[in-house]
Amino acid sequence: MHKIAVLAAALVGWAAPAHATLQIAFSDGLGHVVTCSDGAACDLAGPTGQLLLLDAVVGNFHVEGSFSTSTAGSPNNLQVSNLTIANDGVLRGTLEMIVSDTGYAAPVNHINESASLTFNSAVGSLPSSLSFFADTADGQGAGPGLVIPGSLLFTNSGAPATDPDSFSGSVSSLFDASGPFSMTEVASLALRGGATITGFNEAMETGVPEPATWAMMALGFGIMALFGYRSRRGPRLATLG
Repeated sequence: MHKIAVLAAALVGWAAPAHATLQIAFSDGLGHVVTCSDGAACDLAGPTGQLLLLDAVVGNFHVEGSFSTSTAGSPNNLQVSNLTIANDGVLRGTLEMIVSDTGYAAPVNHINESASLTFNSAVGSLPSSLSFFADTADGQGAGPGLVIPGSLLFTNSGAPATDPDSFSGSVSSLFDASGPFSMTEVASLALRGGATITGFNEAMETGVPEPATWAMMALGFGIMALFGYRSRRGPRLATLG
């Protein structure tokens, strides 16, 4: 496990981290909450601006392999990717995931948002939604309080109609900031019992999106596969962009 963290960090360690605290939070809406912040004992990534969780159990939900990165400058970037998100229960449920960081560099006048995922055995699930927020007051999101600061830039929702069913897309939202600001990503993932999501990616970036940022995420998860870390269900990693 230690080797996974060290090698994953080595592959993506050249990016300049945001000068704040990258945080992630999971909640099933039934009182089960799991949180982690950059540099805490739960974070296996090591370097500032990277957060790696191998397992997070949130009520009936099991999140395997969650990797977040945050960089400030040109461009500013916030990303989260998960290998597998599973509802191990019998009943339908919704997992909310919040990822946030502060101290991103101004000036900016727009933010690019993108996301992709694959539903497996999920037909009959209620709609899931993906949302993106930014805050000119530079408020910190996620953490134990499940805070979502700032203004909503964009949201989209949908339910799986086939098995499997894949979704991906991108949009550019107007956002003006003349000083440090924060970015927050929110995913409300509704799954029927036994359903999973694989290859989940959600990202925000200022300026022109760089394909290399997605490559860094794939490399981080490739390290997990190299050392024998396997998902219990479905493909090990869906490479989607």
